[in-house]
Amino acid sequence: MMNKIEFQDMEFPVREIELPEIGTVLISTTTLNELLMTKVGGYVSDEAISVDERIYCFIDEDAMGLPDDALVAPLMEFSA
Repeated sequence: MMNKIEFQDMEFPVREIELPEIGTVLISTTTLNELLMTKVGGYVSDEAISVDERIYCFIDEDAMGLPDDALVAPLMEFSA
């Protein structure tokens, strides 16, 4: 199921995915991740920290439309 998350007055897609042994996680786009961080790797704001803590993993925008089963294996590798 695709929803939206708002950051800096922009909306970004966010999706719930059920992962074995982990449970339901949220994923979003690398575009959002790039806006959350400064060039030196810090957060741009307290709001950015809050958003980042809710997202399990950031993926390419193109992959957001893939079926859940196509995302499970790559996301499980991320957690390894």
